[in-house]
Amino acid sequence: MAKLTKLFTPIKIGQMEVKNRIVMSPMTTLFATMREEITPLMLAYYSARAKGGVGMITVEVCTVDRPHNYQFKSLALWDDKFIAKHRELTAAIHAHGAKVVPQISHPGPESRAPVLYKIPAVGPSVIKSVMTEETCKELTKEEIAEIVAKYGDAARRAREAGYDGMELHAAHSYMLVGSFLSPLRNKRTDEYGGSLENRARFAIEVIKSMKAKAGADFPLIMRISGDEMVPGGRTLEETVRMAPMLVEAGVDAFHVSGGVIDKLCTVIQAGPEYPLGLNVPAAAALKKAVKVPIMVVGRIKYPLQAEAILQKGQADLVVMARALLADPELPNKARAGKLDEIRHCISCLNCFDSQAALEGLNCAVNGQLGFETEYTLEPAPKPKKVMIIGGGPAGMEAARVAAIRGHKVTLYEKQSRLGGSLIFASTVHPDNEDYLRYLKGQMAKLPITVKLNQEANAATVVSEKPDVVIVALGPDLVAPKIPGDQQRHVMSGPDLKQILGGNLKGPGAKKLPAWQRWGLAIGRPFITSLTPEQVRKLTHIWMPIGKHVAVIGADLAGCELAQFLAERGRKVTLLDSGEQITPEVGIKRRDNVQTLLKKAGVTVLTKVTCKEITKKGVIISTAEGKEQLIEAKTVILAGEARPNPGLFEGLQGKAPEVYAIGDCAKIGLIRKATATAMAVAAKI
Repeated sequence: MAKLTKLFTPIKIGQMEVKNRIVMSPMTTLFATMREEITPLMLAYYSARAKGGVGMITVEVCTVDRPHNYQFKSLALWDDKFIAKHRELTAAIHAHGAKVVPQISHPGPESRAPVLYKIPAVGPSVIKSVMTEETCKELTKEEIAEIVAKYGDAARRAREAGYDGMELHAAHSYMLVGSFLSPLRNKRTDEYGGSLENRARFAIEVIKSMKAKAGADFPLIMRISGDEMVPGGRTLEETVRMAPMLVEAGVDAFHVSGGVIDKLCTVIQAGPEYPLGLNVPAAAALKKAVKVPIMVVGRIKYPLQAEAILQKGQADLVVMARALLADPELPNKARAGKLDEIRHCISCLNCFDSQAALEGLNCAVNGQLGFETEYTLEPAPKPKKVMIIGGGPAGMEAARVAAIRGHKVTLYEKQSRLGGSLIFASTVHPDNEDYLRYLKGQMAKLPITVKLNQEANAATVVSEKPDVVIVALGPDLVAPKIPGDQQRHVMSGPDLKQILGGNLKGPGAKKLPAWQRWGLAIGRPFITSLTPEQVRKLTHIWMPIGKHVAVIGADLAGCELAQFLAERGRKVTLLDSGEQITPEVGIKRRDNVQTLLKKAGVTVLTKVTCKEITKKGVIISTAEGKEQLIEAKTVILAGEARPNPGLFEGLQGKAPEVYAIGDCAKIGLIRKATATAMAVAAKI
């Protein structure tokens, strides 16, 4: 294994020494109070990341101006009254050896003042914010001077609260400083607008104010978009030209991000359609232009990836965001060489969508996130005999947590391998495979008895006499009933999953030509041992699917299947009766899916009724009542997932404690499986 020699060497930012090169990015949590105060949950959340070995933590946005909140539950440093609680936070983080800086900002056009205080937001010019959909007013020179002073006052409070430095948010053509720097938003004609030097004037005044009031020796990091990546935005060349001016004003390091704000933070929180380390080229360019340390953020998920960035001299520190939500212990595990034990982010965008829904921050693969004070995973007062039925993501997560807490765990899985629905989910969404590998690795590492090819039932429970039974069966998948659905060229989504997994017992396999069934039967021992990555490669060569495919059902599973087939040369039409695709996911994930479907060339038709399946394809009726034929050599009924509570209900009274988790209890995605597993296993 390659050594992480650079990643775990110390570095100085101004007078502050950071013990390693891993920085936690500032991320809104919505864990604060409505009064912008730090809570016990925030202390536990940040402490967990500090304990996990990160070198420096950047605390989420702290606002500088009384009426201008960033979120309804965000933090503030606009008054001395906040210092005491911030001091508690810095002490909690310092207890684990990490450095900590607050991200200081004025929300500017993104201010919640119009809703909370019935006054307009403010900006360099009149701007309608895509985030709040409110229009701000243009600041006068006198108001600019007042806000510059408020930045300085907030910086002074940060030092008094025990922070080790401060970060100034100036990225993404967003909030106040970022808006002044960007030609997209700054339309002023006075000395604060126009030329690059004029657009940088407000930022420079803010930097000088912060340094003057906090102390010239108090490190200041500036978060900035290296490239705004949109027509009319600030280019990388302009940022490189501007950077020395900012260093001269007092910047001690740059935190390089990219892109501009939009409703879905498309580039800021990039989905799997973007490359890993998407901002590294911009960081490398800035590193050549200035002599202060360069930090880089943006889809940096893996320690070896981070080490390579540092070894190539493209940046001095790596900033991780979602990676540290998924696994706070990532730094410690990496340093100990336990790379296979890291629970990686799966790029599902659940964290963004939880914020958009005004929930507290949560994570699809980390059920403790947002519950750090509740799910402490302390040893159980009395170890119990725990039987878990079902080896999918919910069952494996429940087994992991229960075993960590000292219970005697036996996991039953009726198939020949672990994974359940996560196997095919990892085939069509490659990032999921990291989570599948992690869970299977934990089953092997922890004292868990795994019984494959064994279908547990009521008789098994009565025989084994467990103290606790956790039922983690997958959902019932019900295909829609459409005239013509029994024809040989029609199969269900589960049929296809079974065939690609080497299972020939399903009704779909029986419809295959004899030579294909014969070939699959011979190759079954090989096929069942394939990883999702290997299946992805082999399906570019062969699948039992015609060249023209209609997929009926546009939930997430149907959409990912349609994309998967289109990327393998099929002409795919996706059909659904609803008004929009993927109703079970949030706005950002839905937008990501739409982008990927478009890129793959999938035709998406919503608000249609599938009237009949013929030998030529699917006859549909549009919302306007017009009938048309969608030509297809293969028709796939994606099906609807429904809860599967039968076994759970039948086990009532057969053991002292019986629980249902995952899709057995309520339909959901990986997030639901992980959350319900954690909620039960952390409490038994």
